[in-house]
Amino acid sequence: MRTDIAVRGHDLAYYDDITALSSAMRQRGLHSLAFSPAKSLPQTTHEGDLVSFGLGAFVRRALADSEVEIATLSCYVNMVAQDLTEQDKTNGRLARYLQIAPAFGTRIVATETGSVSPTYAVTSANYEDKVFETLVRQVRRLLKVAHASGTFLALEPGISNPLYSLGRVKELVQAVNDDANLKLIIDPVNLLQTAADSESAILDAAFSQFADRIVAVHLKDYRWHSDRNHKIETVVPGQGQGNVPEMLRLADKAQPFGIKCLDELPDGMLDRALALPWIKNV
Repeated sequence: MRTDIAVRGHDLAYYDDITALSSAMRQRGLHSLAFSPAKSLPQTTHEGDLVSFGLGAFVRRALADSEVEIATLSCYVNMVAQDLTEQDKTNGRLARYLQIAPAFGTRIVATETGSVSPTYAVTSANYEDKVFETLVRQVRRLLKVAHASGTFLALEPGISNPLYSLGRVKELVQAVNDDANLKLIIDPVNLLQTAADSESAILDAAFSQFADRIVAVHLKDYRWHSDRNHKIETVVPGQGQGNVPEMLRLADKAQPFGIKCLDELPDGMLDRALALPWIKNV
């Protein structure tokens, strides 16, 4: 098994049992997790609300027994929620994760940026300047926490949120004065706008523009169903129209041994992906 492949903890169906999750990782020869307390420990953490330095230390020790580490601590919240009380609450949780991430064994806290749509549908309302200004304001606040905590805020762009293109990412970087604690997680499939777009070209462009900011790449295959509704189905790599081996090659070239996370593979799909020769064989 490649040693630089990460997986989402909640794509392995072991919930509120970190020992079982650790064993499942060891059995598969995996060493890196994108770990979401809300998803992997839903009852323990009350859907991610109850995290502590002690919990982080417990999780870190349990995983270390199987030579597993947390690559990124996932705290997916709606940074631009229209309800201001909810917006403050969710960004407060993100600030807490930035403070506590080292206890889990990582300094990278990952999130998407959210949506003005309660269903996270693709909508041009997310692209309005006032929404972007809200995002900039929250990112500036969170970067202060990241600096104080020695951690990194890693944002994942996607067309269903205000950080909808590499161009918009560039605007955000400029808006925070090129702050080095702002990092990126690139899922090129999430940046496809039409069926004609190339996920490999998007990933190549991202590395060209933001190489030093990219801390992880999400890899997935897909079938495109509708331009109008932007309906994409995630499938096991090799069964869709994406070129996952090429994305893997680009990531290897730009960041040897960088974090490459197989994404959105629940219900047994992950094991089928791990059996692919270009993932299983070094």
